[in-house]
Amino acid sequence: MNFWRRKKREADLDEEMRSHLEMAAHERAERGEMNEEAEHAARREFGSVELVKEVTRDVWGGKWLRDLADDVRFGLRMLGKNRAFTSIAVLTLALGIGANTTIFSVMNATLLRELPFPNADGLVLVWETFGKGPNNLNIVSAPNFWDFKRHSHSFEDMAICDSAGRGYNLSATGNNQEPEQVSGLRVSAGFFSVLGVKPLFGRTFLPEEELPGKDHEVVLSHRLWERRYGGDPQLLGRTIKIDGEDFTVVGVMPREFHWQFWSKSRQLWVPVGYNKTDYGRGENSFIAIARLKAGVTVTQARTEMETVAGRLVQQYPTEDAGMGATVTSLSEFEMGSLKTAMMALMAAVGFVLLIACVNVANLLLARGAARQKEFAIRRALGAPGFRVARQLLTESLLLAVLGGAAALPLTAWGNGLLFHFFQLDNLNLPLREVESIAIDGRVFGFTLVVCLLAGVLFGLVPALNVLQGKVNDPLKEGGRGSTEGGRSRLRNALVASEVALALVLLCGAGLMIESMARLLSVDPGLNPKNVLTMQMSVPQEEIYNGPPGLPRFCQNLESHVSTLPGIVSVSAVAHLPFEGDAGRGFQIEGQPPADPGHLPGAGYSVACPNYFRTMGIPLLKGREFTHQDTLGSAGVIVINETMARTFWPKEEPVGRAIRLGDSNGSRLTVVGVVGDVRYRGLDEPVRRQFFRPYTQAGWPVMGIVVRTIGAPAAFAAPVKKALAEVLPDRPVSQVEAMEEIVRGSTGSRRFPMLLLSAFALLALVLAAVGIAGVANYSVTQRTQEIGIRMALGARSNDVLSLVLRGSMHWVLLGILLGITGSIGVTRLLSGLLYGVRPTDPAVLGTVSVLLTGVALLASYIPARRAMRVDPMVALRYE
Repeated sequence: MNFWRRKKREADLDEEMRSHLEMAAHERAERGEMNEEAEHAARREFGSVELVKEVTRDVWGGKWLRDLADDVRFGLRMLGKNRAFTSIAVLTLALGIGANTTIFSVMNATLLRELPFPNADGLVLVWETFGKGPNNLNIVSAPNFWDFKRHSHSFEDMAICDSAGRGYNLSATGNNQEPEQVSGLRVSAGFFSVLGVKPLFGRTFLPEEELPGKDHEVVLSHRLWERRYGGDPQLLGRTIKIDGEDFTVVGVMPREFHWQFWSKSRQLWVPVGYNKTDYGRGENSFIAIARLKAGVTVTQARTEMETVAGRLVQQYPTEDAGMGATVTSLSEFEMGSLKTAMMALMAAVGFVLLIACVNVANLLLARGAARQKEFAIRRALGAPGFRVARQLLTESLLLAVLGGAAALPLTAWGNGLLFHFFQLDNLNLPLREVESIAIDGRVFGFTLVVCLLAGVLFGLVPALNVLQGKVNDPLKEGGRGSTEGGRSRLRNALVASEVALALVLLCGAGLMIESMARLLSVDPGLNPKNVLTMQMSVPQEEIYNGPPGLPRFCQNLESHVSTLPGIVSVSAVAHLPFEGDAGRGFQIEGQPPADPGHLPGAGYSVACPNYFRTMGIPLLKGREFTHQDTLGSAGVIVINETMARTFWPKEEPVGRAIRLGDSNGSRLTVVGVVGDVRYRGLDEPVRRQFFRPYTQAGWPVMGIVVRTIGAPAAFAAPVKKALAEVLPDRPVSQVEAMEEIVRGSTGSRRFPMLLLSAFALLALVLAAVGIAGVANYSVTQRTQEIGIRMALGARSNDVLSLVLRGSMHWVLLGILLGITGSIGVTRLLSGLLYGVRPTDPAVLGTVSVLLTGVALLASYIPARRAMRVDPMVALRYE
């Protein structure tokens, strides 16, 4: 409507102007003037028709919009006239903006992604605490949880779920579905209601189904329901076999519901069905979640839970000695390390964008120098300086928008590369399943903001340069296309700034590479080469005290797998290295009893015979487990070197004993000492650890380990077949080579290291291009001067030295500024480094030398061109 109304107004205005001129000419003709003379006189008397139109349009309003449209049209024409310049500038900006948009897309899919629950801000985690410090959070025991729920008033409701979960064995079905192990979780009846989610079909669990014997119901994930059961709605109410027992399907969760906490997304849920172990106040094995009441803050809930915990300590001074309680936000849980890495990467790509902007600003300065005469003429004809500057700023914004448009395909490609190369779908972020890295409205908005900021940033330099320029100087030069002076220093200063930015990025990448090299040089304490691993679920009634769910499990492994061709040895362990472990407190026999609230503790695991030999863990003293270590024999343990050194520093540990829990607990005698293994990661300190034989204690999920004579993947199929023959209802899952697990344990550091290195390389290339471009422009501007010098006797080496000195002077200034900046900025990486200081002088020196060498090479290329200048040609050069 506005367009057609304005078009009609323009037509009416043209008609009015024409009528007015015709009337004025007609009056003059009636007074005797010739028609042609009358028309000319009428036009002279009326003045500029276009000026009158402009004044009239100003009265209509919308002048700024018309001016903007004019600026855009003129800017597009100017960019189209110099396509080489436009292409280089757009490509440079596309790389800088694309890098920023790619990292923001990852942030958008992880850090900025809201939890998939209604009113997720009200969801919190409730923890038991022991002692003080940042790592004192502990999962809760069922009795303490019941008391927390009974005595607190800050929550609408509370629920618990298994902290670890386990694999559940689905039996073969009549529709040709093979046995399968899927990840599942025991949950209390209020679990789904606390989260605020409802099933797609059916219902969730009832309070009475939490009791043992009434806990044979199951809720399926939408993914499992579709994949294994074909999305059959008639499945509701039917029974399926899980771990060889009948479970009734009572519900199916919606497609968008995922529970991913310390594991991959769970596929099914069963009622908690409290067993004997769960009733101990010291048996901490549950995650407690709660929903805050309206108006209650996390701080208020935390204060109340501290008070509740204090009362429980008074009520149960032995079982809960030293216990506290706290509350943390569910949405922020375990996101700190990822947040640090993403902030570092955002800073890195921000530096890349700044370097790209500096390069484009230098291009615009060079182009602006060639247009000085044009700008001077426009200002001499009455155009205000700000009008010319605004035109340049509009052209800069157009370049930025074109760069942003070109960056989006690069972002889509980069997102796909990041997702598949770094396997972000296996990132296992708490409650955030990363299925893809999408370009959504938020990413588009971020790209637009970055484009506008970049356009203003690199456009201000040439625009301000025009405002500060004098009108007469370019006109006095008799047609020369540019003027020099302070602009040369400005371009060189911009080069120094991009060198400083590139150095900071290179220092960050160098520190990350050095950190990763030191991390990979750490001895894991085992030999992961040619070791195949897989998980098997072997449920049992009591987790810590046995009896084992499959008494002959270890014998079956040895008799059916170790006899396969190419198999060196086979065993199993409750917790594979680098995938965490459990913890147990104990009393040390022969030493003064410890206070119940301050029992000494160590990492706890369960293993079959030959485990240490299979994993390449050295046996330092005593013996390994044997098949004679059964429930009918004395309880035994194997401890690591750190535990032996801690509790028996000057004594022989073999033959010593501990008692689990208090002094009345099971007596376990040390029969062997093995080398330390970094169970929690290469970057984590070795902790005290002890092992019990599976035949005496058992564990519901065992990691089978197989040492082979060659590549482990080639033995996966025969090993799985042999296990299926002896344990047909115990399918295996998570088949991996141990080397992959070790490599995966460094993933949280490898991801930012590789990306930061890639961005540092991009920054180095952009800086080199910028240095070469400014040096080349300088040579072009000084061609006549160089010709005169050579005509007066200067040698080629003198010219080479002249150009290199002029370029490297600013490069070295940038390196000094970069070193200063690196000392401050790289401290932000301290949380991502291992074994290296943020101010490591070796890294600073190495990257400084590297950048100096690259800058010297970039300056040498135009300097070589200057050496070949023909003095006769140069003296005629304009």
